[in-house]
Amino acid sequence: MLDMTKQTNRTKINFKKIFLLVGVGALPVGILTLFIQVTPRCGCSDGSRETISSFTRAQQAYFLEKSALAKSYRSLGLGDRDAPAATNRYRYSVEMNQDRSFIYATPTKELPTDLLRFGLTKKGRSSLVGAVAYDKKKKSTVSIMCRSLKDTLDQPPKTVFQEDKLTCPLGFKSME
Repeated sequence: MLDMTKQTNRTKINFKKIFLLVGVGALPVGILTLFIQVTPRCGCSDGSRETISSFTRAQQAYFLEKSALAKSYRSLGLGDRDAPAATNRYRYSVEMNQDRSFIYATPTKELPTDLLRFGLTKKGRSSLVGAVAYDKKKKSTVSIMCRSLKDTLDQPPKTVFQEDKLTCPLGFKSME
């Protein structure tokens, strides 16, 4: 009869040891998975590129019809606001005058990059700028879309119009 009690005590001890080893081993692994870096990009599009290209195409079409650039976002027929509606990723602003138009996509916040999206690690987004300019020599429009090389939360600077073409500001690259 004594042998059975010894056996059950051993079994209890073994279960405790196994539980302790699994628990202690799994805890660090579980914590480490929180800090695994994943890219903030997903298969879904953020829409900023499409919004900017729609603006530049609409401005060029407006010029073909009226021989002048539109002076307001509403007159392009893209919406009844002064600029495109903000999204959860970007806010948009528009600047328009007689010979140049600019649209800015400024990131609204940083994205969590940890595996479970708790925000333990974060990464910013690129800002974008699109521009349409009237070239007096060619009597036509030129356009460009630029993306910042570094992640930022600041509004992008204006593009530069030199020698009948638009160029991206310093720290930006062309997307076209």
